[in-house]
Amino acid sequence: MSATLADTVIQSIDWSAYELLGGPADGFGDQLAAFITVDADNYKKRWKTMENHVFAQDDIYSAAEPTIRVLLAALLDPRGRSARIGILDLLFLITQAASYREDEFGARCLQLVREGSWLLIREALASAPPVSDACLEVLDICAPECADIARLGALVDV
Repeated sequence: MSATLADTVIQSIDWSAYELLGGPADGFGDQLAAFITVDADNYKKRWKTMENHVFAQDDIYSAAEPTIRVLLAALLDPRGRSARIGILDLLFLITQAASYREDEFGARCLQLVREGSWLLIREALASAPPVSDACLEVLDICAPECADIARLGALVDV
């Protein structure tokens, strides 16, 4: 099986240069690769490898920045509904935590998500709830004008 775009992005990152809540992010790329392919039966187990690692209690750690890139790339690859919802849930929590920060790191993370707004709009228009709703929740935080575009697009059935 050929590598997906998300796999390629994961492999391109030096995870040891980033931090998680518990310390260095060594090996986090492998956990993230497993998370973005999760099925409904393993969702809770895989979620625990993200929660209180890359984000915790409305805070984010330096590994959030490359994680955003991976999550956006993962939306371009074919994925099941459970994986897509998980990807968007994690993106939402990272985006929400970044919006609470008043520093350069939070601003960089928000900008990365904003750069993927076109992808989130496309996903919102091509998907049914709860996937479309999850896209809109992310857009409402980082690019409200893009959320409005997606909502208008849904009304005209693009």
